[in-house]
Amino acid sequence: MHEVRSIQDLLSQIGRGEILLPEFQRGYVWNRDQVRGLMQSLYREHPTGHLLIWRTYKPSMVRGGEAQRDGHSLLLLDGQQRLTTLFVLFKGEAPRFYEGESLFFDLFFNMQTEEFRFWQKSRMDNNPTWIGVHDFLNEGLNALLERLDRVGDEQRAIIQQNLARLSRLDKVREYTYTVDQVAGDNYTVEEVVDIFNRVNSKGTRLDKTDLTIAHICSLWPEARAELRAFGAKMAERGFNVDLNFLVRSLAGIAVGSVLLEGSFLKTPADVLKSAWKKMQPAFEHLASVLRHEAFISSLDDLQTNYVLVPVTVYLARQGGQFPTDVLRRRFIRWIYLAGLWARYSGSSETKLQQDVALVVGNDVDPTHELEAAILRERGRVTLEAEDLERASISSAAARLSRVVARHRDARDWFTGIRIYDPVVGKSFDGERHRIFSRRLLEKVEFTDTNRINALANRVVLIEEAPKEYRGTSPAEYLPEVEDNQPGALRAQSVPMDRTLWEPERFLDFLAARRQLLAVAMNEFIASWLPKPDDDLIDEERVRKLAAAGESADLEFKSSLRWDRRESRVNKVLEHAVIKTLAAFLNADGGTLLIGVDDAGAFVGLADDYATLRKDRDGFEQHLQALLVHNLGEAAASSFLTVNFHAIDGHDICHVIVQPSDHPVYVEHQNDSIFYLRVGNGTRALPVQEAVKYVHKRWGKAI
Repeated sequence: MHEVRSIQDLLSQIGRGEILLPEFQRGYVWNRDQVRGLMQSLYREHPTGHLLIWRTYKPSMVRGGEAQRDGHSLLLLDGQQRLTTLFVLFKGEAPRFYEGESLFFDLFFNMQTEEFRFWQKSRMDNNPTWIGVHDFLNEGLNALLERLDRVGDEQRAIIQQNLARLSRLDKVREYTYTVDQVAGDNYTVEEVVDIFNRVNSKGTRLDKTDLTIAHICSLWPEARAELRAFGAKMAERGFNVDLNFLVRSLAGIAVGSVLLEGSFLKTPADVLKSAWKKMQPAFEHLASVLRHEAFISSLDDLQTNYVLVPVTVYLARQGGQFPTDVLRRRFIRWIYLAGLWARYSGSSETKLQQDVALVVGNDVDPTHELEAAILRERGRVTLEAEDLERASISSAAARLSRVVARHRDARDWFTGIRIYDPVVGKSFDGERHRIFSRRLLEKVEFTDTNRINALANRVVLIEEAPKEYRGTSPAEYLPEVEDNQPGALRAQSVPMDRTLWEPERFLDFLAARRQLLAVAMNEFIASWLPKPDDDLIDEERVRKLAAAGESADLEFKSSLRWDRRESRVNKVLEHAVIKTLAAFLNADGGTLLIGVDDAGAFVGLADDYATLRKDRDGFEQHLQALLVHNLGEAAASSFLTVNFHAIDGHDICHVIVQPSDHPVYVEHQNDSIFYLRVGNGTRALPVQEAVKYVHKRWGKAI
């Protein structure tokens, strides 16, 4: 069944909410060239395809309104990109079913040359031959002619000279599409998706993720909006994960499988919602660890975001945080290895499922098996210089080399500014500088582009090198860099043999630097293996902390809320704990042991337990509530790790504090107080001191 409808009629139907979008459809993805191309084709009356609509009486998950429950619904299958573009150009706003990243309103038409271009100030400002397409289509030719006497003389003359062309542009609204319909109640969503993919074979096909989201939304209507909102939130922190990542992580948490089939498609809504609540703090905590400990500031530092799926699933099933410091370090090491050795190239879904199956098993430390899978596939996990021979600046090895440079406290060679700030978890290394410039090498007739652009000829800087150094021989400018920024060359694995800095020795320089880069990356990855102290069981590590005594990054509290002197609950003690944690957050981090007295003796939490639910769970729930209420959910979930240990028959609470990426204030008696760790104590800074400290510490990050 088909019918013929004009653009004007179709846009009216969209405006009235008669044409909707099925939930499984992707959002708007067209770019400026596609928008301009459509208008050029419509203006010239060229064919632009047909439309496909699913006419169904079944209530369906839709965007842009509500499906009819007592009549038919018209769900747009093929034509979303075109009709969204036209709705924007005619109406000046997005249709109600719009989802996407960008819309394009500023298309202009040249009445003399008949070309369409997006706004360019230098070309169009004060040029009366250009007219805004939206303004014209929204108003219409007749309305323009009615106010022609109020138009400037020059533009009035151009309009009158080109009425035929403007009439042709105005008639775009009368352009007709053939609208085919898939009608009837016998089609399932899967069958309709198959029809869409066959009709839209030259476009972007729907995949398993799209269909899975449609299924999830049929059980949990708010799911898409919640997933997108969380994705947008994490994008602000550099981790702009897509729906595919979120859905696969959700599936791994809910059913232990990322294959998006079988048991996952039978998962009830309450299980999905529960998994989603676990996933969000888990991923936020992982992002914080990567930024502040692993020198990974964004997804751009990873070859694929798939390496974060198993870790996110693991964390969600462990309560949102790594159980121990050792496990945190081992998972970070595995993330580096999985990216470097392209764990998810080829049969990525199969390998991802294998790894997720490991993290949802009974082994609290699956990193050994995760690493063994890479070793079985690649034969080794140690990098060799030959592996870097053709490595480009976009390779996995290049990404790891940037991380290593950040870890080694690398600085910009010409400004001295550090390329990474672990406190705020942000990188500034946007410039990929060639040590030997192309211009310099061409002078000695070296033209191998691959080697000129190779990783071994690149370092990361904050900004482009000053003009006087571009094209200069390394033999001339590297000594000056070494004098002005001692250690900056070694931080980025530059060979210090100055005979290699001459253009004639370029190939020898590359070989030497590949060797240094491989050594640096191997040493960096190895540094994440357990250290001698890490081999001690958790209780022994806590014993060592208690024996060390309080310091700038270690404090003891004999209880959370039970006053041992007055034998009663005393909330002043709770406030003292909050002050200490806030001070650590605002400084360089630290460790708080609760259940340890000032002398380092283990006195336990039994008295605290008696005031709560008489067990560890009740204590932990009360502590977490205090942390969220007083320090904020972002700080509590991202920078604090709470562990418990049984030592000499006493429970000890072990709180590990990472430095916060934002200032943390504590509300007390109607005041916002900024606490800072100073020496062995906690100090409340006066307002002026706090302002200076915050500006110096976080600067533009706030």
